Amino acid sequence: MQTHTHKLAAPVVFYVVRHGETLFNVTNRVQGWCDSPLTDEGRRVASALGKGLACVPFVRAYASDTTRAQETARLILQARPDAPVCTPDPRLREWCYGDLEGGSGERLRETLAKGFGEVLPFAELNERLVEVADILAAADSSGRAENFATIETRLRSFFEQVGTAVAHAGGGNVLVVTHAFVVRTLVYLIDRARVNTPLKIRNASVTQIAFDQGKLSLGEIGSVAWIGEERPV
Repeated sequence: MQTHTHKLAAPVVFYVVRHGETLFNVTNRVQGWCDSPLTDEGRRVASALGKGLACVPFVRAYASDTTRAQETARLILQARPDAPVCTPDPRLREWCYGDLEGGSGERLRETLAKGFGEVLPFAELNERLVEVADILAAADSSGRAENFATIETRLRSFFEQVGTAVAHAGGGNVLVVTHAFVVRTLVYLIDRARVNTPLKIRNASVTQIAFDQGKLSLGEIGSVAWIGEERPV
């Protein structure tokens, strides 16, 4: 994934976090644009992640406009008294799954198996994200599900706009709280060879994305090492 090249003032590092565990996560319900609250465990781990990230000075913070992402961001940021106010941004929403929203995970898997003509392993689905999104969009009777091009456009828009603005303001670290398939899509777009590293993007995990001279590059992906730890930047 590459943005327009500009002469920028300073590099930016996005700390991209998947929201904490939710009720729909533990009940295996499809959760895209629909929402469910964090579980007690989800809140506990988000607070622990805040302690682990307390050594990182964030110049800005953003989150998907879903409740689960907003609450995760609040719990992370409360560990630093000088933390910035979190700005909601709908471009950071999870994929929209249309009429699969709120349904069982099994129904989503059945839709993909029908679209591909066979049951594919999770790793192969990750490698074929474009087809996955487009199959789900084509099968959606509501007309709300997003194809891959739509998802890619909104994510590029966010990271290009915010990365450029922060770079021109002097650079720094930016907290972004979003969703599992958003993180997977970013990895796919920036460095496709790493799309299955790790195989699962866990709740409250951290993925680092650098924005420098108009280009995005990946650091660690889906790391849970920040949870409850104090580490140097």
